[in-house]
Amino acid sequence: MKTYLLIAGYDYYPARSTGDWIDCYDTEEEATEAMNALKNVDDDYGADWYDIIDLKKWMCDDDH
Repeated sequence: MKTYLLIAGYDYYPARSTGDWIDCYDTEEEATEAMNALKNVDDDYGADWYDIIDLKKWMCDDDH
């Protein structure tokens, strides 16, 4: 199961629903490599922000 979710946005405000979800990856390193690849494709108009979420940790967190 791929549990590292890459989200990224091209505007200051997040998109609705899952509009900012890029993909899920097996490792945090794979997600980071994917984000770097997105940056390299379009440096001028790359994502303004991004985050990599460890879904295993998020699902087990009592605060959510």
